[in-house]
Amino acid sequence: MKPWRGLSSPGRSGLILLLRILVAAVFLYAGVIKASASTQFALTLIPFTIIPIVWLPTIAWLLPILEILAGLLLLIGPTQRVGAGLVVLLCVGFFVVIGWALGNGIIVSCSCFGRDESPSAIKMALSLGRDVLLATAAGMILFLRR
Repeated sequence: MKPWRGLSSPGRSGLILLLRILVAAVFLYAGVIKASASTQFALTLIPFTIIPIVWLPTIAWLLPILEILAGLLLLIGPTQRVGAGLVVLLCVGFFVVIGWALGNGIIVSCSCFGRDESPSAIKMALSLGRDVLLATAAGMILFLRR
């Protein structure tokens, strides 16, 4: 069942706009925070041994750019679907890496929004939940207009 079927066209447009603004704000904020401290962010990636250590500087440089790009693309009408698709891909990647770490008993700070002084499994699980919500919102942006 598609609960949005009952929404009028203006209702759908309003919902899509709200989702675009909220998801864009999250990704722009996270990207700017990471970009302003890319060296610190690279250090927080070290415990994620699924990632080869030689890739860490590149990932620490590229990930904030992709997050900022996704946020900007969401805010620009004609590119909103590309931005939403990028958000879904990023969230899936975050989910895989954090889920892998949790599954292997590696408890670290995801540093999604800056440095987190006290990592815990609960905070990592909450990050997974946030990724699911953001990916779902981005999926709605992608498919709600159809």
